[in-house]
Amino acid sequence: MKQVCLLCNRTSPDNNLYCQETYCPAEMSPTILDYGEWIGDIEIVKPVAVLRSAVLYEAIHQQEKVFLKVAHPGTEHKERLKREAEFLRDLQLGGKQSQYLPTLLPPYAYTNLKTDAYGKTMLQGHLLYFYLFEHFDGLPLRDVLTEHPQLWINHVCWIVIGLAHAMAFLHSRGMHHLALCPEGVLVRFDEDPNVPRVLLYDLGIATDATGLHQHWYPGFILPAYTAPELLGEGKIRPDYTTDVYGLGLILYELLVGEPVYPFKLKSDAEVYSDIQRNRRTKMTRLEDVKTVANIALQAVDPRPERRQKDVTVLAKQLLAYFGELPAEKKSRWPQPRTMMVATAALLAIAFVLAVAISLGNFAG
Repeated sequence: MKQVCLLCNRTSPDNNLYCQETYCPAEMSPTILDYGEWIGDIEIVKPVAVLRSAVLYEAIHQQEKVFLKVAHPGTEHKERLKREAEFLRDLQLGGKQSQYLPTLLPPYAYTNLKTDAYGKTMLQGHLLYFYLFEHFDGLPLRDVLTEHPQLWINHVCWIVIGLAHAMAFLHSRGMHHLALCPEGVLVRFDEDPNVPRVLLYDLGIATDATGLHQHWYPGFILPAYTAPELLGEGKIRPDYTTDVYGLGLILYELLVGEPVYPFKLKSDAEVYSDIQRNRRTKMTRLEDVKTVANIALQAVDPRPERRQKDVTVLAKQLLAYFGELPAEKKSRWPQPRTMMVATAALLAIAFVLAVAISLGNFAG
C-alpha cells in the first residue's frame, strides 16, 4: 500500500507522505492498494484512476477480471458511492441499463444485486465501501490525453457524443452529475470500425434535484472541472446546464490538448480564482475546426443561460457535422461469462458420464 497525493500525484510507499507546499493536504491523502494485495476475496491487479472521492482498480474476483471502485474514507464519500451503486443496481433490475454506464456485479460470492449493490470491508482500521462492475477494455480519458494530446477530430467529437448520450440518459432519470472530468471516463478504441467507445464509470454527485441540497459537498469534484455557478456561497440550484458546462470542458480540452483551467501544482484556491476570473487556456482551434471550437466555447460560457440548454442540444450540434458513432460489430464469439457457464456444464456432463462408465465397468 502507498499514499498518493490527490493534488500532485506524489506517492509514499511507507504511508508517510509529506509536501513542502503549504496548500497541499498530503498527510490526508488516501491509501492506494498495489498489485497482489487483497480486499476480502478480491485481488488487486493495479490502480487505474484516483478521483477525489474514490479509487478505481482493475481486479480479479472469482477468477474473473473486473473493475473495483473503492470510496475514500469519509462519510460523504461513502454515501456518494452507495447512491451510485444503488442507482446502477436499480437500472439493471428494472431492465433500463445503458451501454455507456457500468454493468454492476454482486460484491460478494454467493450473493446477488437484489440483496447487495455494494460491499464493505475493513482495511487499516477504516471501514471501506466498494462495488464491482464488469471489465471494460479501455483507459481513463486522462491517460489517453497524456499519450495523445491531439486526437483526430472525429475521435474527439465521437468521444463527446458518447458522453452526451450517457449524460442524456442520466438526465432522463432525473439525475445530476456536476463533476464531469477525464479521470471519470474510460475510453476504448475499436479497430474495425476505428471509433472510440466510452464508459462513464463515475456518476458525480449521483442524486436527483430533490436530494441535491442534502448530498452536495465540494470535496468530490476536481477544482478545475467545477462550474462557476457551483463556487458561490448560496445553495446549489439544480440545473442541467451545469453538466453542459462539464461536457464543454472535456470537448475544449480534447481540442486544445490541455485542461481549460490548468491545475498541476496549483492550490484549489488558485484554480477556483482562475475559474471565477475566466482565466482559461486559449482556444487555439478556431482556424481549422472553427465550428466545433465555437460549440465548445458556448458550452463553457460562465453564464449558464448562454450555454446549450441541455446535453442533447450539444450532441445534435456535433452530430450535424460528424454523424452518429458507427455501430459496434458484434463478436461471433459468445460472451466470456457465457463461455465459462457452457464450459462448466460440459465438464459436469463429462464427469457424470465418466462416473456412469466406471460404475458400468465395475458392475460388469
